[in-house]
Amino acid sequence: MVSTAEAIAYAELVVYIPIFLLTAIIIFRHGFQKQLGWIYLTIFCVVRIAGAIFEIQREHNPTNKTDIEWAEILQSVGLSPLLMASLGLLKRVTDEVSFHVRSMNNNFLPASGIANIITKRATANSRRSRIIQIAQLPTMIALVLCIAGGTDEAGSEVSEGKKLTKIGIAIFAVIYVLLFALSVITMNDVGNAPREEKRVYIMVLIALPLIAVRLLWSILSAFGHSSDFSLNSPKPLIQLFMATIEEFIVVVCYTTVGLII
Repeated sequence: MVSTAEAIAYAELVVYIPIFLLTAIIIFRHGFQKQLGWIYLTIFCVVRIAGAIFEIQREHNPTNKTDIEWAEILQSVGLSPLLMASLGLLKRVTDEVSFHVRSMNNNFLPASGIANIITKRATANSRRSRIIQIAQLPTMIALVLCIAGGTDEAGSEVSEGKKLTKIGIAIFAVIYVLLFALSVITMNDVGNAPREEKRVYIMVLIALPLIAVRLLWSILSAFGHSSDFSLNSPKPLIQLFMATIEEFIVVVCYTTVGLII
């Protein structure tokens, strides 16, 4: 009989294999230059497909340490590509707003007061775009820490592994707060964006509370003391409703908007 965890893993394969193909189509259709968000989404699909395969193998070979280790590691690193995809899409919107505002500036005389205001807004948007780009570095660092932590926990250095994982999750939390703040700030300027970029921005807003729930699950897993949230053997239904479903909805939202713009 198929266990709940194994059923979830099979469902992930059914969902993420076709989405992987769709995100690849989005990237090649639009080009690589401004598709950073969907590139990370493709990476997320690869992570989830690999994680599901290891989870299925773990269910069939519960004594295989390699399957157990990688199933846990791949489950813990899902936040990184999701956050980076969100940052990448928000950067795309910010860049388009900045470009549009600069185009507006060309319609005014350089000495006019309106031109000065528009120039300041364009500069602010450019700075925001750079902040988003810089934020991807600590997100990658957090990813490395979570992988290292998961490897140590599966080995002999359990205490050190938990410490690294906690640091990684804490960084994810900080990046999420930054993502939320930048998304709210962008709300003031998104009216200047083209229609396609407004759709991208709406999807980012929809994703924010879902990513928050997913982040909460990781925080409870890393810092909590309940075995229901343990990364080693979480309760499948809790993981389903606090992580798997949220991830699925975010991925579907981002993939859909990539296909329609």
